[in-house]
Amino acid sequence: MLAGNLTPILHVEACLLPTSTARYDHVRNHVEAFLREFHPSVVLHTCVPRDELADVPFLWENVEFVKICEVRGAADSSDVHPLADTVLSVHVFQLNEEEGVDQVGDEEDVVASNHWVLPARGLQGVWDSLIYDDNIQLQLLDYVYTSMLFGDRGVDPNIISVNRVALLHGPPGTGKTSLCRALAQKLAIRLADRYSFGKLVEINSHSLFSKFFSESGKLVMRMFQQIHQLLDDHDVFVCVLIDEVESLSAARKAALSGMEPSDAIRVVNALLTQLDQLRRRKNVLVMTTSNITEAIDIAFIDRADIKQYIGPPTQRARYAILSTCLSELVSKGLIPKSETPLIDYREIEIWTSDNTGNNKSSAMLSDMCCSESPGDEQQHMREEESLMLWKVAGDCEGFSGRSLRKLPFLAHAFHLNASVVSMSDYILALERTVRSEKASRVLLSDVKSSTTTTKGASIGNDLASASSPLH
Repeated sequence: MLAGNLTPILHVEACLLPTSTARYDHVRNHVEAFLREFHPSVVLHTCVPRDELADVPFLWENVEFVKICEVRGAADSSDVHPLADTVLSVHVFQLNEEEGVDQVGDEEDVVASNHWVLPARGLQGVWDSLIYDDNIQLQLLDYVYTSMLFGDRGVDPNIISVNRVALLHGPPGTGKTSLCRALAQKLAIRLADRYSFGKLVEINSHSLFSKFFSESGKLVMRMFQQIHQLLDDHDVFVCVLIDEVESLSAARKAALSGMEPSDAIRVVNALLTQLDQLRRRKNVLVMTTSNITEAIDIAFIDRADIKQYIGPPTQRARYAILSTCLSELVSKGLIPKSETPLIDYREIEIWTSDNTGNNKSSAMLSDMCCSESPGDEQQHMREEESLMLWKVAGDCEGFSGRSLRKLPFLAHAFHLNASVVSMSDYILALERTVRSEKASRVLLSDVKSSTTTTKGASIGNDLASASSPLH
């Protein structure tokens, strides 16, 4: 789990078919034997082609897919890793087919929380779809592993404080909530040998404030009573997600200033007290998110072990997001399959930078593409298309991950007239879509500014009229 072991550890995930009743230890042994026999080296972050599992009938009958994940403790960072002198950590799991279930309050039709049984098919793939430049995902995994290690060893929390609370903050659309859900899913998979299943309890902090404030405190108490009941089962690992915690801060500040009933303070304080009580539990992780960093209550900041900023994606991350979208379109037949896929996002920045780390000019990159030998047309096309997409990613400065993932759909809807188009044509359509999107944002910003100015002038005129003497 944690780095420090001299022998590299390769994490492998094996998902069982819904119909499988095979024992996890049997599957684990067969997967390891299969990989060591047929794959002396593996490519990280890829799935083993399922038709290869036919070589082992037991795996073919029971396993839906085998995914090669990250390696920890390796001397180099290459994506190709030899299995010799490597420990295989095979995580076997079976996906729950049910979606999240809303929990509604008794007195009103307010969704108090949403409950998922993990690992869930509805959350499968979210972890891999989130792309960050640093190792945020692995850092979060290591954080949970360490908190469990300290709990198992009986480390006194009064001496070394561990609250099991993580705070992700940053602008909207950067994947904070998705990352929390993906982490809960990943933990249910990675901890399957320790816990029978996982639970994700999603709480929208807005729902904690009933229009009848006296009922809000009861709502909080009922919700956390349910969570404590879940935690009483030591075979389940529970992740609690509280979205938009800044709304709690706003409610408490408004109550202190007299703008909201004093019950609001009691509700927020009750929630903080419940969070403090959860720290005594070993099988829980509390994740919180905030879109407005400066509005986060100091009480939450103090309780969070991790305060992780999630910002807009960089050019490399934007390229990765767009390239994965195009790969999805290739797999679904909307773009013809090419023998030479786009340059991987882990290599593109190196390829487009000079020895000083500065980006090469467009002219230099174009010359590189054109200098390829005539016999290497596929490689030339691959580099040219990758360069085109890299430029599009550069034009998307300030776009959130959510906005980026809408672009391929908009490109097809407004700039393409065929059901199947080439990769180059699709990237050109993306370029036009980005220009249109940026123009729309400027226009929207101008409209907002004009509206604000008009309202300000109107208010000023009203005040002037009110202060003028009557004739």
